[in-house]
Parts: sequence; structure tokens; C-alpha cells
Amino acid sequence: MNIVVDKDLQELCHIFDNLENFNLQSLAPADIKRENIKHADALFLRSVTKIDDHLLKDTNVKFVASLTSGEDHIDHEMLDNAAITLSTGKGGNTSAVVEYFFSALSILLIEKKIIPYKTKIGIIGHGRIGSKIKSILDFIEFPNTVYDPYLPEFTSGLEDVLDCNVISLHCSYSMNGKYPSHHLINKSHIEKILEKKYLINTSRGEVLSEEYYQSKGKKFIFDVWPKESNMDFSQIKKPFIATPHTAGKSISAENNFSKNAIKDFNSFFGRKIELTKLEASDDLKIDKSIEEDIKAFGIPVGLILKIYNIKKDDLSFKKFFDSRQVSESFQELRISLKRKGFDNYKLLGKLNSKSKAIIELLGFRL
Repeated sequence: MNIVVDKDLQELCHIFDNLENFNLQSLAPADIKRENIKHADALFLRSVTKIDDHLLKDTNVKFVASLTSGEDHIDHEMLDNAAITLSTGKGGNTSAVVEYFFSALSILLIEKKIIPYKTKIGIIGHGRIGSKIKSILDFIEFPNTVYDPYLPEFTSGLEDVLDCNVISLHCSYSMNGKYPSHHLINKSHIEKILEKKYLINTSRGEVLSEEYYQSKGKKFIFDVWPKESNMDFSQIKKPFIATPHTAGKSISAENNFSKNAIKDFNSFFGRKIELTKLEASDDLKIDKSIEEDIKAFGIPVGLILKIYNIKKDDLSFKKFFDSRQVSESFQELRISLKRKGFDNYKLLGKLNSKSKAIIELLGFRL
């Protein structure tokens, strides 16, 4: 069987390279073209590759796995018409993006930019990520509101969320449909938001209009960008915190993507491929400072930032804004910043029941 795998999906490359009866091609994204995949039976790809007629027409491909949660790079209608089976990683990086949000929130709390238990947080999108964030905010008694036009149980409108001091975007990306999210937040909102609101975007770059990238947002925290495969940094001003699409880039998220892709592959082709042993958790001793942080801030800010401080990714990304002459591409930097997730750590120490509940909600192991 002929298999094509994006070379940056290293675990899958290793698996297929060590199995008999598989002819593996490990290709860079730029080389994943119709002429190079024509005889492949299955593809394992990332979001940098568009899955459409231009790639798949007149090929032997029967199965495509997209190891990412987003789907705006996929032509579903074309796949249906061509009877090509699709596997996606939808939801696989939920915990990783939640970790990013609470790392950002921890920074805002310890730097006294927002007030614990009082600053209202607006969430746009109540899918897997938005609902998880809301459940934690509700538990720690942080005021919040949600806008999701697809869910009538939420009565808040977009303007209600934009009135919040912290706004976090977790909507899926679409240009069409009843409620398209393309440029959902646009020039008409910028006066209300610029310099006044902390805007966190981990959804898609195109949910915001160009003005948000051309303005130096001193309160913007951006992880996603427009045209990431060919970013023009001369048109982008560095915001307060900038990271190269690393919110969902944890070891746990990638393991989830790989497990789901192999499960679907096995189901389609009747195989019994097993993943190699996943990374074990690390033990981490804790003390009473966690309970003190939770009492003061609602969450264990010190622990969160010890494990994942998004300002470190911001520092690595800063050179892209400081100089147009960079040695690494956006995607290369993104891949190099893969991290351990909260669930890769087992906490050792005594905690009260409330602190335990919060720790477990955040994804740590006890």
C-alpha cells in the first residue's frame, strides 16, 4: 500500500517506515502535489495543505487524514463526490488551546491588568474549546458571557461580548453560511476594542479584519494570523503578545491527532496498526503556594506559567517582527515550539478539595 505523510508528522512517518507492506513517501508540504501523490492510497496531512480537487483529481487516493482541528482547508463537497473518506482531528487540541487561554489569563492577572473575580470575560463560540473555558470560569466564579449565534440558549449578542474587558475568540472559520465568521470583528468595532479591550484570538486569523493586524494593539494577544502560509510582516504590527499558531501545539494534542487518524485508517482499510508508546507523565512536586494563588486569582497562576508561559513563544516569534530577514519560516518555528501539555504532569503534594477540583479541570493529573 502506498502512503504519503507530511514529513513534519514525525510519529506517523516512524510508524509506517517500520511496517512491512507499506511504501512510505515522507514529503515536505511544498512537495505534496498531485504529480507526487498520484499513486498513493492514503494521505496524512496538516492544515498547510489544501485538500481539494487541485490536489486529488485523477489520483488513486481513497483515504485522507487531516491531523488538525480546523477544516477550512478542506473541500468537503469534492471529497464526497469523489467518494474519498476523510478523517479529521476535530477536538483533538481542545485541551491545548484551553491551556493557552489560561496562560494568557494568568499573565493578565499577575501583571494586574485585570481584576480577579470582577473583570468580565467574553467568549465568542461555544464549541469544544469555548464551552470548556466557560465551565472553568463558571467554577472559579469569574463573570463571563458567551456569543454563539448557532446556539439559541445563549442570549448574549456580539456587542454584549465586545463590551467585556477580555474577549476570547473560539469560533470556527467560515466565509459562507447563515453566520459567516470571516471578518466577524471588523473596522466597525475597532474603536471600541483598540487600546480598551484585551483581545485573545486562537481561532483563525481571518476572523478579524486587516485593521487589527495593522494597528499595534497594546492589549491584543494573537496566536493566529491571516495568510499564514505566506505572511507579509511588512503589513503586520506586533501586538502585546504574538505567538506563531502554537496554542494547539502540544504533545498531547499531536498524540490525539495521530491516534484518531490511525483509528480511522484501521477502520477503513481493515488494518490493526498500533501507535508507539505515548510520552509518559512527569512528576512535579507542589506546595501551598498553589492554594494561595487559587485563593487570590482563582487559578494557580504560578503553576500554569511554570508549565506554559506564552510569553516565551512570544519572545521566539519576536524576530519575525523585528527583521524581515529571518532564517526560519513561520511553520518551522511553529513546529519547534511544540510543548508538553498539562496532562503530561502528575502533581505530587496535598491540596484542599477546591484546589484539587480546579487543578483537575485545568487538565493536570493528581
